[in-house]
Amino acid sequence: MRGEIIYKILNFLKNGARNQIDFANAFLRTGYGATSGKINYELRKIQNKRSEKEQQRNRILKLQKYLSKLKHDGLIFESKSRRIYLSEMGKKKLNNFQNQVSSDKYLHNKKTSEKVTVVSYDIPIVFNKERRILRDILRTLGFNLVHKSVWVGKVALPERFIIDLGRLRIIDYVEILEVTKNGTLKSKN
Repeated sequence: MRGEIIYKILNFLKNGARNQIDFANAFLRTGYGATSGKINYELRKIQNKRSEKEQQRNRILKLQKYLSKLKHDGLIFESKSRRIYLSEMGKKKLNNFQNQVSSDKYLHNKKTSEKVTVVSYDIPIVFNKERRILRDILRTLGFNLVHKSVWVGKVALPERFIIDLGRLRIIDYVEILEVTKNGTLKSKN
């Protein structure tokens, strides 16, 4: 970055001046004859308060930036009374988000089963995004990866899982098996 050294020097001096002012304030607040521990305590309080104010200011600026971007994209608009509303395009976008398949929807639907369920898939490269979503859903439901594309778990699959596979257009590439009898093979673990 051009002027990086100058920036570092100026920033150091600014922080140094700020620290001196903070120290003077802490010293004045504690009064004459205060211990160094009490002065340091006051100094930390002052610096923590400043840090909190800066973080709050940064959060507000970030929110304003997001709102400005949403306004620029036509997803929201501001009324004359300075209230913010969703535009038609914003409502459509929100509806699309709500209809998207997400692994978060499965957090509350976890059900265990006595039988072992095996989910195996061979999804083409074209559906990389969908494969990632499927992996996230399986992980969320409590399945464990056994092989590259084979997941096993004592989990009852919710009906929504099959519907979402259809919505993702990958149902033809996924095989779901349920193990009903124990075999003679034992796991090495």
